[in-house]
Amino acid sequence: MTGAPGASSRVAASGLFLLFSLAAIALGSGPPKTLALLSSGAVLALLAQTRPAVGRAFGPLLSPLALVTDLALLLAAAWATGGASSPFGLLLPGRLALAWHGEGRPAARFFAVVSTPASALMLAWSESAPRELSRWFLPAAFVLAAPALLVALEISGARAADSALASSRAVPSSIAPAADPAPLERDAMADLVHDLKSPLSVIRIYSDLIRESASRGQLPNREHLDNLAREVELAEKLVGGDSGRRPIPGSDAPAAAPEATVLPATADLVEILGSLATAYRLGQGARHRIEFIAERPQLTVAADPVALQRALRNVIENALKYTEDGGEIRIRAGAAGPHAFVVVKDTGIGMTPEERARAFDYAFRGTGAVRSGRPGKGLGLALTREILEANGGRIAISSEAGFGSEVTILLPFQRGTR
Repeated sequence: MTGAPGASSRVAASGLFLLFSLAAIALGSGPPKTLALLSSGAVLALLAQTRPAVGRAFGPLLSPLALVTDLALLLAAAWATGGASSPFGLLLPGRLALAWHGEGRPAARFFAVVSTPASALMLAWSESAPRELSRWFLPAAFVLAAPALLVALEISGARAADSALASSRAVPSSIAPAADPAPLERDAMADLVHDLKSPLSVIRIYSDLIRESASRGQLPNREHLDNLAREVELAEKLVGGDSGRRPIPGSDAPAAAPEATVLPATADLVEILGSLATAYRLGQGARHRIEFIAERPQLTVAADPVALQRALRNVIENALKYTEDGGEIRIRAGAAGPHAFVVVKDTGIGMTPEERARAFDYAFRGTGAVRSGRPGKGLGLALTREILEANGGRIAISSEAGFGSEVTILLPFQRGTR
């Protein structure tokens, strides 16, 4: 996970725990001192978990430690307020759902694996086993609610990407299909200029950071230098016609030798998206919140890395462009069967059904995009679809005017990896 993911889910979990604790104290359903002590522990744990120094110290261990802490507090509160009949039992599946959506599948799976035997042991210790079959319902529900929810989320998650692709292609019956626009003449130079804007803007960001370090008499940050070199290399490859780009008419770019052996191209989605998220965070400052969650440490797909960067940059920059200051862009990557998926969700202006139906048309800009005043030529999504389909991938978009957009990308895994 990159960019301290899960902070919002931990805040929400602590808020729910405090709310349940206050309600239990007010209703007299548990010892007030115990519940107050547990509530204080929840607040202190949250404050510690959200401190940057703690995040740096524990790194990837912070999320499982936070989940174990939350689980311990929940089970202690449940024990103090009725065991299997405690309302705190509702927070077990609730915490799993927050982990799933805020910290990714691995966090949710970890919580289910730890919470199931822990809650069973707590009930066995605190209550005698019921003799009547009908009295097993509450204990079973208490123990199995979280893993049952995980199974449901796994099933829905495995189908989500394909269903998003299918639904995004369906035109609502109430909308008459628009007449096909006259084919536009493609401008290779315009495509190139569009693709070059991204690495050039990032080059400026890192150049400014290196200049600031130099003005303070400090050596440049090694990561900044590496990222700057990567952006320069990308710009060179784009101008040189790499990643499947046809040379611009009239240019001196040499054509690839027909007899050359071409090895299958592969790219790591986590590495690319992590680098992009870092660059855009530096460039955006406090204007947008950018969160990146990777469900695996590595997602190696069968795609050209330069082409894939072009596609992903187009999608992320679209989300940034059409999201007001203070909005959020969430990037998530994981596995769905034989494919890796990327979901980019924003809180921007969104699209009407008519605009969504033409979102991938070349040089199309919707009314909302034009009205927003943001500059653009409507090339980004059209070029992205071409790039992804050329690499065996697919793209879909779901959106609602005024409520943001969600772009889903599927890419085949490298052969032999899942």
